[in-house]
Amino acid sequence: MNISFAPLAKVSPVHGYYSQACSDIEFMPSRSTHELLRGGRMLARMLNGELHLLYEAESPGVPLSSLAGQTLHFGLRLANPVFSNITMPVITDTTLTPLYANATLPATLDAPQGVELTAGLYGLAPKLASRPVTLRLLDAHANILETRQLAEAATSYDTRGLAPGEYRIEEDYGPGLLHTRKLFVDASLRDTGVWGLLALRIDAAFYTNAANFTLNFAVRKETLRYYVVARNWQPDEFNQLNIVDEGFSAEGRDEITFTRLVAPFPDGFIKDSLLGDSSVQIAVFQSQTEVARKERGLRKLHLSRNSTVLIEYLPLPGPERAKADFIVHLSKP
Repeated sequence: MNISFAPLAKVSPVHGYYSQACSDIEFMPSRSTHELLRGGRMLARMLNGELHLLYEAESPGVPLSSLAGQTLHFGLRLANPVFSNITMPVITDTTLTPLYANATLPATLDAPQGVELTAGLYGLAPKLASRPVTLRLLDAHANILETRQLAEAATSYDTRGLAPGEYRIEEDYGPGLLHTRKLFVDASLRDTGVWGLLALRIDAAFYTNAANFTLNFAVRKETLRYYVVARNWQPDEFNQLNIVDEGFSAEGRDEITFTRLVAPFPDGFIKDSLLGDSSVQIAVFQSQTEVARKERGLRKLHLSRNSTVLIEYLPLPGPERAKADFIVHLSKP
């Protein structure tokens, strides 16, 4: 008997920091999704940083067992521990867990929304102090599962009887005052340290035309600061130092220009007292615009004295650096 598998969907992380594939995300199926995949005669495999979903086909486009209409849940775990250093936040409230879903269009992921990943007893302290407040628990289809009036400061929900997936709690304080909490209930994912979530609803059309989804991550941008600390330099020589970007044209990007600052430096800068004693001269060259982090450095970003290049390639922050501050030491005998 021949067993044939065909592609159903692919999810590809794409990150502006990398020149090639992004392998920073691992896809972890939830316990309920494991069971769905088994029943639907499907495989979930990782290849080159991408999630590939395959189905066992009876004939081209015809599955042995269809999961059309079902939703697969995956935890997104970070394989790169310094992912946040190179990535712009994907949601405004970074205390929440980003959830990606194809809720609007079957073959396209919506912008991520922030949810609370929970399981077991969920404790809730309403946002406003006004009482009583009406609380409504709704499922992903806006069906009201429970309504309660709360006069106390806090309450809790037992989510153990809920199927894994999306829910929301509405806090209704009266006309014009409604606060909503978005929840994602899944005991198998809550304690695994996932960074994000993926809810992928399988459309029947995927069996004949495999879907290609993209998780887009914007690269982090920040101001570059080069602290130049010079020992045994004459003041007139030190004042001739500058940073010149001579590689922007060849790399097809905007030129980076710098402003020179001298001590005392503004708040948020490294204190000049930490950079050296009174025998050194210190200046900060700060980029006038924010610069995107890159896997590879910038070509021909020079530290020069007039037209003489002293340092040909100034560094960019690597992924392990949380800030784009560099200290450059110059010394003469």
